[in-house]
Amino acid sequence: MTYNIRHGVGMDRVLDLERTARVIKAANPDIVILNEVDDSTARSFGIHQADSLGKLLNLFSVFSRSIDYDGGQYGNALLSKYPIIDFRIVDLSTDSLLEGRSVFLSRIDLSGDTITIMGTHLGLSPEERHEQVQRIIDVLPDDDRLILAGDFNFEPYTQNYLGLVKYLRDGLKILDQAPALTFPADHPDRRIDYIFIGKSIEVVKSAGFYYPEIISASDHQPQTLHFR
Repeated sequence: MTYNIRHGVGMDRVLDLERTARVIKAANPDIVILNEVDDSTARSFGIHQADSLGKLLNLFSVFSRSIDYDGGQYGNALLSKYPIIDFRIVDLSTDSLLEGRSVFLSRIDLSGDTITIMGTHLGLSPEERHEQVQRIIDVLPDDDRLILAGDFNFEPYTQNYLGLVKYLRDGLKILDQAPALTFPADHPDRRIDYIFIGKSIEVVKSAGFYYPEIISASDHQPQTLHFR
């Protein structure tokens, strides 16, 4: 699963991390890449959101800082049913006047089968995203058992999308030529959240799942992919 949780704030502008956890739990995912996660910020009452979600869902958790914010930090996170072997963060920031961005690279032990998981949240301008996509391509490991997911802030068939699919496949398009739109959550009109996969990932199922609070728990809808 990949899910931009907007630090637990829903379309009703209410911060409710337990609601976020309910949406994730409804999909019963083994691996979750999260965007817009707070860690010890004042606006989120000093909570370590990745740790809290991990405890609520009984998953391993690691927070991935992108910037310092509001007395704490803000960035991405990884939740996993399986042990996280290693974890590192690569800075994708392009300009001191723009919000800092990053991508994390991790390896997960799937009962003896190691897989590389990468998670990111790209910038708002096409020029910024172009540089960030190139940096991600530069750090792609030599591993066909790889998943890169997150909020990319671009739509399909734009220049940055086409640049990335030269190296990875759009996992959600393999079984469905019209994957679900993801933003805004209550009336989605565009697809900006993706799960890109390496050559050795076999997609089993890419259909979405239904849960009533999907349209209210964040401003994005989550995306799920079943693979082996």
